[in-house]
Amino acid sequence: MLYASPVQMKIMESYSDSHGISYKQLMENAGVAAAEQIYRLAAERDMSNGVLILCGKGNNGGDGFVAARNLINAGIKVTVVLTEGEPCTELAAYEYCELGGSADVLTLEDNIDEVFRLLSSCSLIVDSVYGTGFHGDLPPQIKACFNAAARSEAIKLAMDVPSGGNCVTGEASDDVLKCDYTVTFACRKTGMLFEPLKSLCGKIITAEIGFTDECFSAADYILRDFDESQIRNMFPERPENSYKNMFGRLLDIAGSRTMSGAAYLSAAAALRSGAGLVTIASTEDVIGRISASVPEATLLPMKSDKSGTVSEVNISSILKFAEKCTAVSAGCGLSVTDGTKAVIKSLAENINNAEYTLILDADGLNCLTDCIDIIRNTTGRLILTPHEGELKRLYKAAYGDKKADRLSMAIDLSREYNAVIVAKGVPTFIVGNGKAYICKTGNPGLSRGGSGDVLTGIIAGFACQGLAPLDAAMAGVFVHGTAADIAAQELSILGMLPTDVINRLPYVFKNWNR
Repeated sequence: MLYASPVQMKIMESYSDSHGISYKQLMENAGVAAAEQIYRLAAERDMSNGVLILCGKGNNGGDGFVAARNLINAGIKVTVVLTEGEPCTELAAYEYCELGGSADVLTLEDNIDEVFRLLSSCSLIVDSVYGTGFHGDLPPQIKACFNAAARSEAIKLAMDVPSGGNCVTGEASDDVLKCDYTVTFACRKTGMLFEPLKSLCGKIITAEIGFTDECFSAADYILRDFDESQIRNMFPERPENSYKNMFGRLLDIAGSRTMSGAAYLSAAAALRSGAGLVTIASTEDVIGRISASVPEATLLPMKSDKSGTVSEVNISSILKFAEKCTAVSAGCGLSVTDGTKAVIKSLAENINNAEYTLILDADGLNCLTDCIDIIRNTTGRLILTPHEGELKRLYKAAYGDKKADRLSMAIDLSREYNAVIVAKGVPTFIVGNGKAYICKTGNPGLSRGGSGDVLTGIIAGFACQGLAPLDAAMAGVFVHGTAADIAAQELSILGMLPTDVINRLPYVFKNWNR
């Protein structure tokens, strides 16, 4: 399934117009598709009281005019309401003229009592007022109209999007009409992933309007979801003659005096995810606490600074060890000090001289905020895994006070720094190499300390085994969420812990016969 922003929709429409399917034909196709859905509803329900189509003055209203004409031709009684007067775009005006005298047409301003009467008595109300580019607040007369529609027992259907919904952020103006159905054109819109717009749409029906595969390729970072088979196929069955060095070496730089558990969680998750060799690099204090809990890992004791975290005097030994690794993860429970900043900076600067993929999480990300430009030359082998707060800090470091939603921040950072960005949240976005993906696995049981450390370990474990950074990130997020769903089913959302997620990782792979 695809999700597009209003800007991406404009790019695709423009490509379509210049490659054989004109704007006019796209509008015709959209109106016909909506009419077909309404006609299907009419076959199931009583439409004897007719259909009322609320049309705006822009191209979304033009879609409504096309739908009205087709419904009338199918023998359905239709009344068109011009909510803001006659259409103001060339395409919408053309379709309004094509409607001719076949439909009853009322202007809201001059016939408000009659419109409100029809809203209360009709069988179906169609919202065709504003399209995907709307943002801000609905005008008072539209709010009043929608309030009257909301009190009606009629079926409510939106064309493309409920008017007043933001198709980027999912925000919605006050008094947006809550619909039973939304017929959205070409693909779902990004904002439909988020509340309140998600609920305002009702059942979403995606209607084809003539876009080719080339149209969808014309805009980069079109958001896509993915399924289990795509992830499973990233992991071939292991040959009989397998040995540990075939599955990579991970250096996990994690933990500090007050957060030793983070080192355990990330390392244990990487091991449970199939990494061949995992080495924990942390202070002797941390290693002493966790080594018995993760005996499969090897250890690289580090000198600590006064705060109890890894000191910068360890940089040369870290870089030397990293040279023989296929992946390095850094940041889980590490703390932010001058020393850890120096360690993170050295790893990022060294990536071109080595062969590892670098995964930065938590304090590894926070260490970048005052030196973010050092990651410009990491040759596409960098994975950043910020939650929303960390994402905002990185974005501010890169772009100052520029405002953006969570997905746009991830896309901008990925494009600017040639990195894979895992924007953790509900849902989680994975962005890199001109592509953007959405993962819907997982549940609220992950909303506790340590879950991010487990995710980092899984992604690092996959990168360690040779998966490309974008694949490792996609697989990591999917597997993490799937294991969490198993844990929630067995233990409850309230009672599950990050360690329970680690312990359910084998069940994910067992289901894949891996």
